[in-house]
Amino acid sequence: MKFLTLEQQRARIENINKSVIGNKRYLRRKRIHDYLPGQAVYNLGDYPAPFSITPTDYDREMLHDMAANGVELIQIHEEWNDPIRHLGADKFTCHDPKGLEQFIDLAHSFGMKIIPYISSGYFHEFDPDFDERFAVSEKRCVNGMHFKYRTCSMGSAEWRKYLLPRTFAVLDRYNFDGIFNDMGYDSQYRVNGGLSREGMEGYDPECEDLLATIYYEVKRRGGIYKLHRSRNNPIPCIDQVYDYLWIGENIREMSVGIGKSFADYVIPCPDKEKLKTQDPELYYAAVIPFLQFPLLTSRGRPLMGKRIEEDIPYYGNENGMGPEYAFNKKIGEYMKAHPDGPYTYSLWSSIPDDVEDYPRWCKYLALYRPMVSENTLAFIELRECADILSPLPEKVYASMFVNESRYLVVSNFTGADYTLKLSTPWINRQSDESANAFTIPHGKILFLKQ
Repeated sequence: MKFLTLEQQRARIENINKSVIGNKRYLRRKRIHDYLPGQAVYNLGDYPAPFSITPTDYDREMLHDMAANGVELIQIHEEWNDPIRHLGADKFTCHDPKGLEQFIDLAHSFGMKIIPYISSGYFHEFDPDFDERFAVSEKRCVNGMHFKYRTCSMGSAEWRKYLLPRTFAVLDRYNFDGIFNDMGYDSQYRVNGGLSREGMEGYDPECEDLLATIYYEVKRRGGIYKLHRSRNNPIPCIDQVYDYLWIGENIREMSVGIGKSFADYVIPCPDKEKLKTQDPELYYAAVIPFLQFPLLTSRGRPLMGKRIEEDIPYYGNENGMGPEYAFNKKIGEYMKAHPDGPYTYSLWSSIPDDVEDYPRWCKYLALYRPMVSENTLAFIELRECADILSPLPEKVYASMFVNESRYLVVSNFTGADYTLKLSTPWINRQSDESANAFTIPHGKILFLKQ
């Protein structure tokens, strides 16, 4: 806990009172606790091609720089394990345990937490442990890569009996700080897509029960639980079943405010090769007012295009070899032409990654972090506020974050300039200008402090 000076305590009390009284109408309010906004993907290698996880000087320098710029949590994906048993391990064990142990220790030495990929639904159909009773439909995840995943059923007792002890053994065996669950959800067998409960169409008690079982066991071990569902789909649950929810994968068109009604905390991920925007800063304006900060995908070890070079089967779909195969093939072709970079760092990157992506992410995180410090009171999507004199059109999104200071962020998506008029002067945190009025261009976000 940070102990405040007498002056800071007085300022905080005044700010809280003023904001609670003055913010008369808003989408929701949130008291912020245990929130790590600086989260990143860190690629370890081109699985299924063999590689070592043992950290190198490159990893030391990169992790040190990431920590210095505010990265608090990194997630590693299925290159840490061996989902098709190609490198002598399996879905729940590491093919290079000594190297992984050293990499985890390195991340911890820089004060970062690290969580691994686990899936409560996806399992390779040709794994010797696969049992048809794990699944209740023929739904598969096949993207033209080395895996042919069946989507196992949340309601399968056989799947739960197999999955749960192995999932928790990952936490008990390795020094991870929690897990990242790629949900792998099969809702096809639910009548009419699910039940209706408390006004929530598609509520799935079996899904909720399994996710909650994993969530509480991870929390009992003091861990962090991040959940992922493809696209911008909600989780069909009422109870709390995650600490963080990653959305945005496979989205080709940006929508402002997606996930704003979901439980906190949402970690949006711009799928850059699919989501094309002329202004790369547009995404920040679209998510920050809703208590969201993007997942960093442009750090880690570069992808080299070797993921499709092994002498193993690659499983296509009705469209040929599938989108992930095509993406990795494109990376391989790019690397042959550009062996010295710039590089591509993740499956959610553009080819290559924009060299300004990381500095831009760091710049916005530095602006975002003071707004969401521990015990901040946030008022999301204001619609009536004593501090704001100008009307708030439907596509202007203003949110206030209150602690020892008061922070106001305003994004404009009206298609034209918007002039924000205020009852008292506020300071533009990027220009240091103090004024009662600020003009915000379309697609931009304004950061204010008082």
